Amino acid sequence: MKIAIIEPCLENKKNVIRDVIYGCWCGGKRIGGATVPPFELLTVATILQTEGHDVVFVDAQAEQLEVEQVVRRIKGAQLAVMSTSVMTANSDTAYLRRLKDAIPGMLTAVYGSHPTFQPEATLEKGVDFAVQREPEWVVRDLAAALSAGDMEKARSTPGTCSKAPDGEVIKNHRYPYIEDLDLIPPINVDFLPPGIVYFNPIVRNLPYITVSSSHGCPAKCNYCTAPFFHGTRTRFQSAKKVVDDIGYYLSKGIREIYFRDETFTADRQRVFDICAGIIERGYKFTWICNSRVDTIDREMLEVMKPAGCHLIKFGAESGNQEVLDSIKKGITLEQTRQAFKDCNEIGVATHAHFMVGMPGDTHETMQDTINLALEVEPTTATFGICTPYPGTPLFRDVQRKDPAIGDGADNAAMERLHVEGAFNHHYCSVQSDELKKAVKEFYRRFYLRPSYMARMTGRIRNGNMLRNLVIGGLNVFSFATSQKQT
Repeated sequence: MKIAIIEPCLENKKNVIRDVIYGCWCGGKRIGGATVPPFELLTVATILQTEGHDVVFVDAQAEQLEVEQVVRRIKGAQLAVMSTSVMTANSDTAYLRRLKDAIPGMLTAVYGSHPTFQPEATLEKGVDFAVQREPEWVVRDLAAALSAGDMEKARSTPGTCSKAPDGEVIKNHRYPYIEDLDLIPPINVDFLPPGIVYFNPIVRNLPYITVSSSHGCPAKCNYCTAPFFHGTRTRFQSAKKVVDDIGYYLSKGIREIYFRDETFTADRQRVFDICAGIIERGYKFTWICNSRVDTIDREMLEVMKPAGCHLIKFGAESGNQEVLDSIKKGITLEQTRQAFKDCNEIGVATHAHFMVGMPGDTHETMQDTINLALEVEPTTATFGICTPYPGTPLFRDVQRKDPAIGDGADNAAMERLHVEGAFNHHYCSVQSDELKKAVKEFYRRFYLRPSYMARMTGRIRNGNMLRNLVIGGLNVFSFATSQKQT
């Protein structure tokens, strides 16, 4: 069966971060103009190709393709698969409807946060199949049923929701979480569009790829979909599998890997084993990972750096302990200070995520946040407005108080995501217009310091780092000083 795997092109954003399983989470100049290879879509494409399907992969966002150009590339496809989220559900489903109009008889399936947590609302937007939670085996089984011409079996595929001919919603049992992640093949990087270089200001060497070597998150933050999407018990690929896959990517010319695991450092011994394997095999590449400040220490950093790790991303979120406790972050400010101190002293760069407008936030606690950012000196930082996402306790709390939030798609739409807040007044005392101003102010206070500019200039070691500083810096500067929100 011919299957189209599509990363759509959003008209209102040139760059969109849409690689992780729960869909799009950010875009625009606020994140330095970053672009990413959509590894989850590529994983699904690779699995379907392995199953013998004729797979056409199109990253229309990276290539900036019009719908008509995509139609020509996927002509004859019987199924189109896309990722979607609460942030892009409205635009994504409108995009799919245009494709369906141009290719009569083609079916559509979407996975991500919106089909997982709002499957009925997703189907109402014109999608044929809403895939819940982890898509790898669900899409595989759905495609097998459709390829065999068995629509009844397709509609009964575990992990999917669809509509019967009479319009009744068919909501099947969710597919069990994938236990043996070693069965997931490495991404076929040959699917990536030729001639396209994905730029990311935090990436040191190009070309790069994003991957995930684990599913799940040990945290229970009440604003985040990840633990409710993948589960709170983290499942890992073996260290050998991770190192083997690294070897494959390097053989394909990849020079940097960004591990998008929710918490790459959650299994301490596995980190040591992966780093030992990298060094033993003599692999020369650079890499980035996500971590939590309570799962890392100097000993681990001293192993990670020689193995090629040059940057770690942390969710610092707030500079106020009471706010951290209210969102069930499970960390202390002292742990945050220690993690950044260790990284700075050992020479591993850091990126810190901060939010404003969180449960319990006041003008004073938000000042604590920017003060912490200035104190711990991350290499880069992002600031955004906390947004209630479907599937989280925070969203359910808001929905009980204010049904106007609906399925969350309008509130979290890309054109306002993280830069506007319409429902934050239900859980913090700072008004929406003040939150917008605070985001811009915090960007200016963090990035436009002469000391910061001097420090970043002093870090430049090669042309790639200079390029990142110039392009990323210009994007962030434009966002921080512009009257526009994106």
